[in-house]
Amino acid sequence: MTFDKVKESLKAAQICFEAKYYNSSANRSYYAMFQAAEVALSKAGFAREEWSHAGLQAAFAGELTKRRKVYTPLMAQHLYSALELRLIADYRTRTINEKEARSALRWAEDFIVKIEEKISGD
Repeated sequence: MTFDKVKESLKAAQICFEAKYYNSSANRSYYAMFQAAEVALSKAGFAREEWSHAGLQAAFAGELTKRRKVYTPLMAQHLYSALELRLIADYRTRTINEKEARSALRWAEDFIVKIEEKISGD
């Protein structure tokens, strides 16, 4: 996984939000975070060809926030919350509203900045 792919997903989330495609924005926000977490885990020595959503959530929260304290527990919580919104956006009857999509997008932007800062500082 590369940060180019992360930034592409984040840009797609921003474009979808501006176009009022809130379900798609929440989806892309989550995937931008998922991909950034993959990069962070890889840089920490946990590279995998592919991750399940549950596996990535557990590894990021367990290894990088609780055990190593590289990132804050709030980041792990936002990753989980973004997954919940993505599941609503993709699989539930109800749709994501503007406020939820805005939250997911802000979480993604913050999450990515923090991971990029940490990785570039190493």
